[in-house]
Amino acid sequence: MKLVGKVREAHGLKGDLYVLIFSGDISWAKRMKSFGLKAKDSDEIQNFTVERTKPFKKGIIVKASEIKDRTAAEGVEHLEFFVDDELLVSKPGETIYLSEIKNFKLKNPEQTVLGEIVGFSSNGVQDLLVVEAGGKKVEVPFVDAFIKKIDFKHQAVVMDLPEGLFDIENA
Repeated sequence: MKLVGKVREAHGLKGDLYVLIFSGDISWAKRMKSFGLKAKDSDEIQNFTVERTKPFKKGIIVKASEIKDRTAAEGVEHLEFFVDDELLVSKPGETIYLSEIKNFKLKNPEQTVLGEIVGFSSNGVQDLLVVEAGGKKVEVPFVDAFIKKIDFKHQAVVMDLPEGLFDIENA
């Protein structure tokens, strides 16, 4: 399961939850049949069955059949919100989910491996790939202007980066 948000608060009297979704993308929410909740200091994810969902503010309102009323909903406020990995897989032609390219190699157009994509970040304007190279981590803007190819077969992202942008000596 993948962490995608957190329960912000109980919503209404019937046990609905307002879930803040970190990415703001809820295109997968209609297909969600179950979800998991976990406290930050726990390793155990508790699973719930979805009755209904709807978009709301910066996330979704979700009703789980196991959460019967507002008191029960208040009991899970601030827990981390997880969904099945399959929900976060794009179809050909769709925008990809960043998690789909984690652990891919970052290559330049000459096919030289620059490093491995180990995580993601944001500068508020664009998504950033966190690339590990030579024992250092470098953030690379993940923007259409630089992306040449995303090769799922060979698990590689080919980008044509401006000179000096990917400079591990100065990282």
